[in-house]
Amino acid sequence: MFDNNIEVFVKGIAVDEDNNHIVMLSDKEETKVLPIVIGPVEAMAILMNLQGVAPSRPLTHNLLRNLLDLLGAEVEQVIINNIKDNVYYANLYVRHKSYTYEVDSRPSDAIALAVAYNAPIYMDIKLTEFTVNSSDLNVGHN
Repeated sequence: MFDNNIEVFVKGIAVDEDNNHIVMLSDKEETKVLPIVIGPVEAMAILMNLQGVAPSRPLTHNLLRNLLDLLGAEVEQVIINNIKDNVYYANLYVRHKSYTYEVDSRPSDAIALAVAYNAPIYMDIKLTEFTVNSSDLNVGHN
């Protein structure tokens, strides 16, 4: 959407040797991956949304989607926009009627909602220095 952003997609969820869950965001060419460590619950929510699996009871991300749907709003896009002290930051853009709201969000929550809405995910170009080649990752894929 903006010139300083690169569109990415969820390449997968991985677990490293320390049992950290990692969402892997890849550019469209699949040359670079931005790995972001997330919690196991968020990893499960992202995977369930990717696979189209509905939980028996709503998880937090399902609750948020249900609420947005009831209000007639939808996730327009997500931008992973910064990193400070090894913590990533994101903005969730929610459209309601003719207005788009920018909401500060953890990347994992924003990604889960973006996947649920099939909304595009972007990363700020300045984060490319934190990307790796996918072949350099030594993790098990889910």
